[in-house]
Amino acid sequence: MPNSRKRIVVLGGGSGGVVAATKLGLELGARHNVMLVDRRPDHVFMPAFLFMMVGERRPEQITRKLKRLEKRNVKVLQDEVLGIDPAGQQVSLGGGNLPYDYLIVSLGLQTAPELVPGFAEAAHHAWEMDAALRVRSALESFNGGRVVVGVPLGPYRCPPAPYEAQWMIDNYFKRRGIRDRVSIEFFTRDPEPAGEARDPLVWMDAESKRRGIKIHYDFAVQSIDPAKKTVNGLYNYKLNYDLLFMVPPHRPAKALIDCGLADTETGVRVDYDTLETKWENVYAIGDCADMPASKAGGVAHQEADVVAHNLAVKITGRGEPVPLQLHTI
Repeated sequence: MPNSRKRIVVLGGGSGGVVAATKLGLELGARHNVMLVDRRPDHVFMPAFLFMMVGERRPEQITRKLKRLEKRNVKVLQDEVLGIDPAGQQVSLGGGNLPYDYLIVSLGLQTAPELVPGFAEAAHHAWEMDAALRVRSALESFNGGRVVVGVPLGPYRCPPAPYEAQWMIDNYFKRRGIRDRVSIEFFTRDPEPAGEARDPLVWMDAESKRRGIKIHYDFAVQSIDPAKKTVNGLYNYKLNYDLLFMVPPHRPAKALIDCGLADTETGVRVDYDTLETKWENVYAIGDCADMPASKAGGVAHQEADVVAHNLAVKITGRGEPVPLQLHTI
């Protein structure tokens, strides 16, 4: 009699991966094998990086051991994902091959600062924990001048974060009592928003201006000159800075590009209702999924709920599958 236990593998211990693994572990873990793979031992709550950069959080406050999922019937493997073999239904890990019956890919997007010449030498950002801690040090030693916050071309995690960053930097210098010695400017590739005041983009524009933040719309960054302290855009547009905080470019994980699952810079193409990919029994959720929605933790959570529910229905034959219905801006 063939083995009826299914192997359900979740790649990535971020917001989407943890939710999917937890739900599947509770639903199926007693009768099937649910596994989560991540290169780190901890789940890191990335939305808190901005709070860390202004000294309002510490690393230990925003991390939890992934091994805690084991009490919910999830086996946790700390390993590097090197590739996926859909024909052999296995994942290539640093420590060997891991077979699967069903695979949920939740590997997020990776920062790629090398895509903007001069970024690594000149810019600060808060899209990784160590980088957020460096921003904190830079802000602590900054006593006046021009702070420039900016957005690159291409996708990136958490679209509202550059606005939150400006406002948190504004509040930070107000608390230090030196806001009058600091000018804050913001550049984005997006056009200036128009419409009703309640529209989110219009409201964010108004809020930045209310705080005295100058905004440069339609600015497509091409490079950064660390020696001259300038951000260079198209058509010879330049912005001078004393402290530069910029979102790094993002791209899908190398393993997803190399194996051919991710074929666009925005991630893995999926069915918008089911999150199924072009490969049988392989799903993609969260930031690595090419969806017409924000690359944010709230979106990943909702996608994980739907995929986990539908997989449980498929494996057990109980209940009805549901389509994804996102609640997001």
